Amino acid sequence: MIGVIRKFKTASPAVKASMALLFANLILKGISLISGPIFTRIMSADQYGIVSTFQSWQSLLTVIVTLNLSQGVFNNGMLEFKENRDQFQFALVVITAVCTGLFFLIFEIFKTPLLNMFEIPLVMVYVMVLYFLFVPAYQFWSGRQRYEYKYKALSIITVCIGLFSLLLGVLFVLNTSSENEAIARVCAMEGVNIVVGIFFFMIIAMKAKFKLRIDYCIYALKFNIPLIPHYMSMYILASSDRIMITKMIDTTSTAIYSVAYTVASVIQILWTSIEASLSPWIYERLDVQDEESVRKTSGQIILTFAVFCLGCTLFAPEIMTILAPDSYKAGIYAIPAIAGGVYFTAVYSLYMRIELFYKKTTFATVASTIAAVSNIILNYIFIKLFGFVAAGYTTMVCYALLALLHYINVKKKKYDDAIDNKKILVISIVVIVVSILISILYSHRLLRYSFILIISLAAFAGYSGIQYDDFSITKFSNMYAFSALLVSLVSSEMYCVRCLTISVYVEKTYLKYI
Repeated sequence: MIGVIRKFKTASPAVKASMALLFANLILKGISLISGPIFTRIMSADQYGIVSTFQSWQSLLTVIVTLNLSQGVFNNGMLEFKENRDQFQFALVVITAVCTGLFFLIFEIFKTPLLNMFEIPLVMVYVMVLYFLFVPAYQFWSGRQRYEYKYKALSIITVCIGLFSLLLGVLFVLNTSSENEAIARVCAMEGVNIVVGIFFFMIIAMKAKFKLRIDYCIYALKFNIPLIPHYMSMYILASSDRIMITKMIDTTSTAIYSVAYTVASVIQILWTSIEASLSPWIYERLDVQDEESVRKTSGQIILTFAVFCLGCTLFAPEIMTILAPDSYKAGIYAIPAIAGGVYFTAVYSLYMRIELFYKKTTFATVASTIAAVSNIILNYIFIKLFGFVAAGYTTMVCYALLALLHYINVKKKKYDDAIDNKKILVISIVVIVVSILISILYSHRLLRYSFILIISLAAFAGYSGIQYDDFSITKFSNMYAFSALLVSLVSSEMYCVRCLTISVYVEKTYLKYI
């Protein structure tokens, strides 16, 4: 333990930031997993559904109202305006404030038809407006902290937001009437974010001395507006499967599929945490034309992430047993495809980082639109034929298509020197094959455990330092231990204890190969 701590202290800022944020996000995931069962028990199904509807509309409208400025243009601005980052942040805050004002004006003019479309109480819309106005300021601040590898304050605030949202949510719901439970939950959940957002709104404004750079505003708008269709398409790609299952089969199938999909959120949180620090590091390396470092590190990270995704597929039956009763057992057959889809999300985002650095953003919209439309078409065809499990595989195929399209674009533009395409190709083929074939083992527990044992023995042998060409088994063992441990996270009832254990192993293994 002491050795791990010492190694962490001597690690690079990027690694420290990634590990700290990973741990913070794991705690947040734990809070999320806890909050779900709590609120389904203290709220009526109708009121809980209203909260879900609110969250769906908020996710969709965030892309439109805030222009998703915390994505895409933000990292570029941090790099391009190194000496004026305060003014750039303030410009983004002003843009979101103006856009929110326009949204509020449009809503007030068309209040009745919009309320009928949203199907949520009026007070929730006003809460949403406050969210759009202030919360982006916190996102800009946190984005800058990640960019500059300042992880301590960010990690603490991230965890505190999650804890206070849960505690206040429970308190508000238990002390309100049954018909206002949804409003109480939303006010508590978003109230915490809004208060934090107001604080950072003022911090950013004061640091910039309230001086607005119009040229920064123009730069941000020109960069991100063309990306809005891309962000919308990605939203459709991520959500259309569950909507179509409900329309084409029934809500029960959607529920089973959604439980399986929670596994993806656990996997995704690993990539989100790593990418948060990886993205600015990639920008910095490319800025000094150090493509080789990007090529080597990104390849190692993608390999590790793939091992983790495949690890989740091996433990799918155990994961589903913990997450839901036996009536949801059929959901295990969707997990391999869902995990594969998350893997290709990581691959596509890696190529897109290269495109964003070189400001080649037009193709992103084209690629995401093709993937989203393809997903809808494939779901329409195959859900009818094979049921809800098919939705997982169609989504994986479309994410793979998205990654392929971005690869072709980067290759065409001759920006692919920073990515080990051959390594990613081999890994991707393995992920696809395993995702298709692994479900056969689910009905043969002894065979599956034997397979896991063989892999574990190979990993153990790796600690002896046996080397094979480019990849040592030592590396493989480290990555397998890393993935297996994180997989156990979702198959354990003692979540908080697991989080503490994970932090130690993550530090030990991750630091070795980055």
